[in-house]
Amino acid sequence: MNFLDPNQTALVLAPMEGVMDAPMRALIADLGGFDYGVSEFVRVGQEVVSAARILQEIPDLNGPVFGRARLPIQLQILGDSPELMAGTAIEACIAGARAIDINFGCPAPTILRRSGGSALLRTPCALTDILSAVRKALPAQIPVSAKVRLGWENPNEIDEIAKAVEAGGASWLTIHARTKQERYQPGVHWDAVARVRSKISIPVIANGDLFSSEDVARCIAETGCSHFMIGRGILKNPFLAHDIRQSLKLPILRADVPLNHSDRLRMGIERYVQLIQDQADNAGFIPSRVKQWVGMVRDISDEVPRPVLMAVKNARTAGELLQMVSAF
Repeated sequence: MNFLDPNQTALVLAPMEGVMDAPMRALIADLGGFDYGVSEFVRVGQEVVSAARILQEIPDLNGPVFGRARLPIQLQILGDSPELMAGTAIEACIAGARAIDINFGCPAPTILRRSGGSALLRTPCALTDILSAVRKALPAQIPVSAKVRLGWENPNEIDEIAKAVEAGGASWLTIHARTKQERYQPGVHWDAVARVRSKISIPVIANGDLFSSEDVARCIAETGCSHFMIGRGILKNPFLAHDIRQSLKLPILRADVPLNHSDRLRMGIERYVQLIQDQADNAGFIPSRVKQWVGMVRDISDEVPRPVLMAVKNARTAGELLQMVSAF
């Protein structure tokens, strides 16, 4: 698995902490459409994270845990110590990782207080130091990439940030087209991504507000990018990757994609429950996760069908939820 081929369009599943975990990745793998996914970050704090712990946190690193469909996973790590990050990257490869991504973009306050994620964007030289250490620690065939935001508060900060990432030896760069201060406010700065893409020699993956194939077409027109990372959009439309593949005339991976948005969300929830209900120890785990999912969809869209809302609200177990969702 080569992960990103600079000469072929890639659709990448985003690492959404606390949302896109192994069960959700299993659903996306089952529905298909993505080339690979990036895991939730493994936090590197005061010591090297062992291979055993990495597999506890990312159990699907080497293959499916729920269902049978396989989605290749690039392991993401987060921390501020070059030595500990390099050591953890080695442990990740022992665990089975075949590509490493470094998170320099997380805006969560708990991460910022520990000098991780987007806090490092204020000192671009730190990005170079961490990337260089990880790159030197790993075999050449293991790609190392970075995910960043445009900067701390000014989108123009991305110019220096991108140069620092390139200098660190990254194989490619994923840019969430907002600053840390903008968090997830509506609107992205594709002009800044376009400028960076024209100045660095490594591929750029565009990320941010890609909720439809039309959004991707706009991104292409404004940035020239041919690689895209999809996050919240896949929660709203579990078959979004297929829409994008069709619009870009990429190989179609399945022919049974529902046309109606309500059917897409219903089918996604139904399949999610089916995939993991036999392995959910807590009877309320699946309904609570689906409630979280639907809540995030409502934050970005008003297209959640009322029967789905009622099913999620009233179901107490996976069986009840499956029965209610399947009924309409």
